Amino acid sequence: MNFFDQFVIPPNPEHVGLLFVLQVISLLTFLPFAGIMLGATVFSVYFRRKSARTGNPVYSRISKDLMDKLTVGKAAGYALGILPLASSVLGYGQLLYGAKTISASMLIVSLLLYIVSFLFIYNYKSSLHIASLFDSLKKDGGLPKEAAKFENKSLYTGNRYGNWGMSLLFVSAFLFIGGTTIAAKPGLWFSVDNILKPLISPHIWVNYLFFISASFAVTGSAILYFFMVWQGGAKDDVREYQDAIRKLGLRSALAGLIPLPLFLFINIIFVPVASSSGAVYVTAGFALMFILITGNLLYSIYKNYEVKYIAAVFFLMFMVFAFTVIKDQVVLLNALRGHLIGVTAKAEELAKEKEGSVIQVSGADGEKIYNEKCVACHKFDQKVVGPPYQETVPKYSGDLKKLAGFIYNPQKVNPDYPPMPNQGLKMKEAEAVAKFLMDKVGKK
Repeated sequence: MNFFDQFVIPPNPEHVGLLFVLQVISLLTFLPFAGIMLGATVFSVYFRRKSARTGNPVYSRISKDLMDKLTVGKAAGYALGILPLASSVLGYGQLLYGAKTISASMLIVSLLLYIVSFLFIYNYKSSLHIASLFDSLKKDGGLPKEAAKFENKSLYTGNRYGNWGMSLLFVSAFLFIGGTTIAAKPGLWFSVDNILKPLISPHIWVNYLFFISASFAVTGSAILYFFMVWQGGAKDDVREYQDAIRKLGLRSALAGLIPLPLFLFINIIFVPVASSSGAVYVTAGFALMFILITGNLLYSIYKNYEVKYIAAVFFLMFMVFAFTVIKDQVVLLNALRGHLIGVTAKAEELAKEKEGSVIQVSGADGEKIYNEKCVACHKFDQKVVGPPYQETVPKYSGDLKKLAGFIYNPQKVNPDYPPMPNQGLKMKEAEAVAKFLMDKVGKK
């Protein structure tokens, strides 16, 4: 059974379209943020190690500034990372309702690992601030022995936070990409039945490498934007710092962008014929177009240092993510077309059952009528004049109309008890009493 079936309800036909929109919004929020967090953490950890090895304070500052400028505050991180990921996972849960696929487990584990990696990375970020504080104290004189011990312990712990957070983020991303890829290929639902088989799936690896490449591309564009353009950039900083930041941003953006057309092309090849459509090729074409435009602008920045193009590059990277996300969601809906027929039919069936068991009883107080008319002869768990409700109400199997009909016009049923006299109730009053009794018995 699908893990999600315990927590979500199947969507009706109208909700499928709404889910598509919500999925696009959630993924367009989460994927670029997760990509920037991944790239920023990788580069920050690298420059922190380089600073420890060379003793150059410029590298230490770059390590700290990357986390400060690119990963935003923790509250914003929840809003941009954890919440949209959780929303997307629940969305997949609804679309995959009743499906026997490992995707559900992979997506849940991905969410849990992302939360843990998120906490590790923000603890790592805090450790960078502590290290910066110690560096400031060293400028004013040597550290006391106890303070030096605390500094070493903080440095060791911070490095572990960074390494574990970075590693778990890579794993979380793989599980998420793997889960969503399998979800869009119903043919894999039965063959990929354990967590090891995604490791040998070429389609999953192509999609995962696309995400990793796009992550470094958007991280590079974010570095250029937030360090070179945002609020005047780093114009007042030392030359070595400016050069290192500019090279890092350009190299990351170009290295991440260059393989994207190849991964996009292979991804399209892997899409089954039944899941393809004109919309898939159109959105893939727009994604490729924005990749090429971004590449040309990056080349101009690299060749002529055209700072005016940096903001456009940052924006265009989000457009690449946007059309890639839309393409993938169109493929998903095309692939689930047959599955969703059964899901929406189940949703309509549940809606009819609910509608049949619920009667509007506005204007009548069932509990008040019970206390006035019924309590003298009936109790819920004791025999009085009539039988206890715990015995009689369950016999109606939730059929509220049938119970209300008996209360409205009672008939002798059990020879062990005297016949119930007609209480002179209106039908809506009988319905109110019936609803009260069923709700009360259901809670016991």
